[in-house]
Amino acid sequence: MNEEQQAKILLNNEVKVTDHRSQFVGQTGIVKQVMHDGRTLDVKLSNGKFVFLDVTLVSEIQEPMSWQRPVCDNLGPIANHLVKDTI
Repeated sequence: MNEEQQAKILLNNEVKVTDHRSQFVGQTGIVKQVMHDGRTLDVKLSNGKFVFLDVTLVSEIQEPMSWQRPVCDNLGPIANHLVKDTI
């Protein structure tokens, strides 16, 4: 995947500045826009500042997934069918 595709994926997602070449390393923010070059991100940091960062300086923050057992295994005969009862 090239940088332009990565930038499109990051749009409207939360990112963390991970590269030490940036003075904003360790900060998090939301990608608000991808600039016309396809690599530069307009990021609103958690402190309220807007910065332009290259896509190679950030990484996406992913929430940990918890694979818990569902509370209710059986939703009943109607909910378990594709066609709902239309009374």
